Amino acid sequence: METIALTPASPPEILFKFISDNKGFGHFSYVSDGAQRVLGVSPRALCAQAQRFIDLVTEEERDGLFASMEASRITLSQWVWEGQIRLPGGVDSRAISLRATPRKRSDGRVAWDGMMRYGLPNQRRKDPPQSGLSARDQMALLAAHQEQAREDERLRLARELHDDVGGNLTGIKMQLSFMSARLSAEQREVISMDLDMLEQLVDRTIDSTRRLASNLRPPTLDLGLIPALEWFLEDFSLRTGIVVAFDAPDQDMDIAEPKKIAMFRVCQEALNNVFKHAEARTATVRLTEQQDQSLRLEVIDDGKGFKHGTPKRADAFGLRGMFERAAVLNGSLEIHSVADEGTRIVLTVPSSGSSSPC
Repeated sequence: METIALTPASPPEILFKFISDNKGFGHFSYVSDGAQRVLGVSPRALCAQAQRFIDLVTEEERDGLFASMEASRITLSQWVWEGQIRLPGGVDSRAISLRATPRKRSDGRVAWDGMMRYGLPNQRRKDPPQSGLSARDQMALLAAHQEQAREDERLRLARELHDDVGGNLTGIKMQLSFMSARLSAEQREVISMDLDMLEQLVDRTIDSTRRLASNLRPPTLDLGLIPALEWFLEDFSLRTGIVVAFDAPDQDMDIAEPKKIAMFRVCQEALNNVFKHAEARTATVRLTEQQDQSLRLEVIDDGKGFKHGTPKRADAFGLRGMFERAAVLNGSLEIHSVADEGTRIVLTVPSSGSSSPC
């Protein structure tokens, strides 16, 4: 294999065009001739199979590569990545710097125009570029945007359920009333039972629709976190029979929308877990503001608890979601549990000055 001597005065570079795919990493639509010298792979080979580039990236660097691309794809911010590659044959290790500008295509995919270059062999830049984000920040940014997309979708569905489905059901109920009023006494006597059953069915469906819409996005969230929690805890107690005490300040707190939604969702998920798994009779939800202005939410139950700290079930998506929401806000989530003595979940969210760059 030919050994290539590089000098910092004239680092070789690759110009490329890259297009995201609905499934998989994506593909190169153009790669300049510098690819053979920089990566040891021909432009034609890279365009035929983007996996050839991924295979060069060291395993410990691949998550950062994927996260940086995904963050750029979702937010349409610059794709910035730096990482180690190994040339074909695994002999030489080099630091690659990638910069690319995204644009949204008419088919919904994202295309990047970018450049890759590397520095001296076996030398990695210690300080990330000021214009870029660290891999951790990129992951946090991605998680924040994904969570915001989910909340936007919940809001859209809640409005459609309330306005479209709820409105249509109300129209059906009114039409049944009009039909009943136009019937003769004899006709009404024959089908009155059927009409009553239909009206009762419509009423139950309207109630179910309102409940589904409220669970997706409680209207009381627009009034503040404390009113939203009061509504949810009352509804939860009525549905499950679990008595829930709520300890919170007398006046609602001035909380930014992302924090308000995240704290509500954590409480919602924690109590749903209490109902499904804890076999608890009572629970307590406590919301406090700490001296450093951070917010603290505690959910405590008197259920059966568990033995080994945080459960490690592969299907523990609810717990995973709570940890992810805390991480997005640069907060922390702690779970304390003792078998047969209950569980305490503590979410701490920093003040606005300490929030995530998301």
